Amino acid sequence: MCIRDRVRTAPGMTVYFGRELPPDADDLLLNALSESGLNLPVIAKPTYEGSSKGVRQRCLVQRPGDLRVVVEELWRWYRQPVLIEEFIDGEELTVGLVGNDPPQVLGILRIIPKDPAEPFVYSLEVKRDWQNRVRYEAPARLPTEVEAAVTEAALDAFDALGCRDVARLDFRLRDGTPYFIEANPLPGLNPDHSDLVILARGVGVSYDQLIERIFVSALERTQR
Repeated sequence: MCIRDRVRTAPGMTVYFGRELPPDADDLLLNALSESGLNLPVIAKPTYEGSSKGVRQRCLVQRPGDLRVVVEELWRWYRQPVLIEEFIDGEELTVGLVGNDPPQVLGILRIIPKDPAEPFVYSLEVKRDWQNRVRYEAPARLPTEVEAAVTEAALDAFDALGCRDVARLDFRLRDGTPYFIEANPLPGLNPDHSDLVILARGVGVSYDQLIERIFVSALERTQR
């Protein structure tokens, strides 16, 4: 079953390239955007990367004239298709899951910008300067019904994508509805600043306990 049948996602399209962009790429991209039912602002990012690689503030495209520039830049840097999605202007959440059959939700982390003056993108620039740019809230203080919806969506996405042992799943929350953004099936585990570790610490799980739970989950799965 397609993940879009189980979890709400941002409308989007994937742009594929030959060796070079055609001369009329501006018109082609804007026409494709229109045919896909997408309106600006949109966010563009590499299809096959993770941990915000390739995602910069400028990837939020708000003007028609910027679309080709951003898409071409991403293509030339990463030589892979570019994903263009409707920008969900909402709260940034990430959910940690550990285990199998069934996986257990470790908790929900909310990433709150310290300067909310502009549309927030959890970009590489932000992650490199996280102490000055964002505040992390774990466990996320969400209404009970919203927390339940995010948890259910995370479990559905984990299952639909065939994740195992551990994953960190990113969502945008708009008007109480969680939109699945991406999965990190090999999430960062830096003991100081990785999101999953910060989340675990916020819900009372130490770094050693987190690593042990991941290791035990993988060991039990491979010994069945």
